[in-house]
This record gives sequence, C-alpha cells and structure tokens, in this order.
Amino acid sequence: MQKYEKLVFADVVEQEILAWEQNNNKYKDIAVYFKQCKKDGDVLVIHHEVHIDEDDRDFLEQALRDFDFTNGLKNDPKERNKGEFVSALYADHFEMPFMKSNDNAFQDGGKGKKEFPELIVKNWYDVVEEFATSHDEKIRIRKIVDQEQKQMTYHYEKQKEEKKKQDTLQLLAEMFNKRRL
Repeated sequence: MQKYEKLVFADVVEQEILAWEQNNNKYKDIAVYFKQCKKDGDVLVIHHEVHIDEDDRDFLEQALRDFDFTNGLKNDPKERNKGEFVSALYADHFEMPFMKSNDNAFQDGGKGKKEFPELIVKNWYDVVEEFATSHDEKIRIRKIVDQEQKQMTYHYEKQKEEKKKQDTLQLLAEMFNKRRL
C-alpha cells in the first residue's frame, strides 16, 4: 500500500523539470521519468489556467507580486525560486497536507516560511526519514541527495554565469551595431 496516492506539482515546477530534457544531459532522465509518471497518472500538475478560477487566479497573482515576482503565475521569463512560492500558494489554496521543498526560503527563518507559517514543509531528509526502511538506507540516500544537490547547484550557477556572458556579448554587439549605423 502506498502512503500517498499522487504527487502534485505546480505548473511552474513542471516547466523547470521539463527544461532539463533540453538543457541538461545529466538530468534529462528526470524530465523523461516525470513525463511518464504524468502520463501514467501518478503525477498531477496544477495548471493555473485550467484548475484555478479566474478570481482566485487574480488573488494568487497579486500575492506573487507582493512577494516581488513580476510575471504573476507565468514563468516567462523565469524567476528564481518562483516554483517554490507558486507551490506554496497552490498547497495553501487547495489545502494540501504539506509541501516538499529543500529551498532555503522555506526553511526556518526564510521568506517562504515567514509568508506561509502554517504550511508544513518537508525537505529531502524528512522524506527519507519517512520512507527509508533501515538506518543504512537513510545514510546512503542522504549521501546521494547531498551530492546531487551540490552538483545541481554548481550546474545552475554555471548556467547563470554563461547566460550573463551571453547577455553581455549581446549588449556589446547591439552597441557596436548602433555605432556603425
């Protein structure tokens, strides 16, 4: 018997996961697996245009603006930590029992924790503690999660640096082209 029937994801988080299929060979399998789970009905994705009434959508978008996000429930252009805040809004709106996040904003003292004090937030350690069957398994899984978390953070920072370089080159090219005209 499974403890939880379905995993529920915010549409913004789905976009973040699916981006790995195109942008990251190492984590491409996660996106492929996610799509299969969604197809099999093991994963439910809340799409704001479909699952949330327009009046409620306006309220949730205003809440995001109050949290300093500029694009409402859409994630184009992408905004850092938006997936976690949209997930928290959906968890609160749909009265979900908890949310899973390792984001620092939702740990003690973080902005998300302050904005959603009643929301139960489980991190990877909590999930491992709940589901692992032995102490050795807990240690093994925690070690893997820690290593992957570090690699993902490193990869994210490298992508951010690369984008900054590309944006700077684009700006220089535009300035150079304007001078030529």
